[in-house]
Order: sequence, then C-alpha cells, then structure tokens
Amino acid sequence: ANNYTLRQRSRILYQTAPIATAALKRQRTNIIGSGLRLKSTIDRTVLGMSKEQAVDWQRLVQREFALWASDKRACDATGVNNFYGMQQLIALAWPMSGDVFALVKRAQVCPLLPYSLRLHLIEADRVRTPDAIGGGVVHSNPFSTNLTTAKLSNGHTIFDGVEVDGNGTIVAYHIANTYPYQYDGELTQFTRVEAYGAATGLPNVLHIMDTERPEQYRGVPY
Repeated sequence: ANNYTLRQRSRILYQTAPIATAALKRQRTNIIGSGLRLKSTIDRTVLGMSKEQAVDWQRLVQREFALWASDKRACDATGVNNFYGMQQLIALAWPMSGDVFALVKRAQVCPLLPYSLRLHLIEADRVRTPDAIGGGVVHSNPFSTNLTTAKLSNGHTIFDGVEVDGNGTIVAYHIANTYPYQYDGELTQFTRVEAYGAATGLPNVLHIMDTERPEQYRGVPY
C-alpha cells in the first residue's frame, strides 16, 4: 500500500540528491555497461551436432540476433532504444521504482525488420489494482486510501496489479493506460494481460524485480 509513496520519494532523491543518483547509475554501469550481448553456446551433444555444425549454428544465431537487437525499430515497440539501450533503462528504472515490466508484442515484418518480436517497457505505476469497485472486483478494505488489494469473484486476488490464483501463482497483470493522479482528461482503462500465452505457454509479460521476501509480488525501490 505504501509503494506509490516510496516511488515518489525514490524519484525525488534520484533527481535532487547526487549520491542517490550516482548509486543507481553506478550499479547500472557495473551490471550492464554498454549492453549485455548474446554469446550463443548450445549443447551440441543433445542436438546430435558435430563441433563444426554447432559453431556454424552459433555464429548464424548471433548474426540474426544482432539484426533484432541493434535496431531500435526492430526490438523496441516505442522505437526509442535498441536492445542494449533498453537494458540500461531497465537497470535504472527497476531499482528506482521497485520494478519494471516489459510487454511482449508482435509487429508486421518487412525486409528490413524480419522479426516480429517487440518489447514495450511499462513503468511500475501503470501496473496497479483497478480502482473501480465492480465487475467482480471487491476490495478487501473499502475504507483504505490505498486500494491495492482486491478479491475477485473467481477466488483470485490482485496484489497491486498482480493477479494470483488460489495457489499463489501469478496468472495475470492489470495494466492501466494512465498514471496515478493523471489529470489530462483521459479516461483510465485497465487491460488484463495473462502472464503466459494460452496457445504457446510463452510469457506475455516480463517482470523485472528483486524479491526480498516470500510471496512478494511487487518490488520495492532501493
């Protein structure tokens, strides 16, 4: 319930306190540097490949991956950063806000952009519990000023935008199109995004955070 306040304090410190700014930027530089790059190393024995075949395959994969990672139009759904710049942004936003999300999207392919995969980075504030009571959402404490926990009619619980089932397994994320207390006339709408695709089993959302306690579903700013 206090995460919103913690994020604001963390961002104020980052913007006004040089020591806090340096702490986050130094960690980003030490972890990411100019960007973590793919070094393809496969288990050729399991795949039944010779050493020469494995080397050729690994070189091909690294070249193809570079086509996607080096072009900001190919990997970033917003077209702002290439994959290595996105890594730097994530490594800065995650400790500052507590966590950061990446939506896995698909786009049209063309000769210059042969792969459809796009990542759309979402700030922590946009993943939150729907404010409106209704539509099967019943808040555990309707008198609280921080309505971060909600019970659904199907037995699931939403913890600050992260929906879990009765076993405590994450099943979906609730993403708003606006930020908290955004006053520009835009109507806030929530989209429920399942954690994994029903057909493929692949993740629809990448949640980057540092868990410090069991059953922790949202990160806390440094």
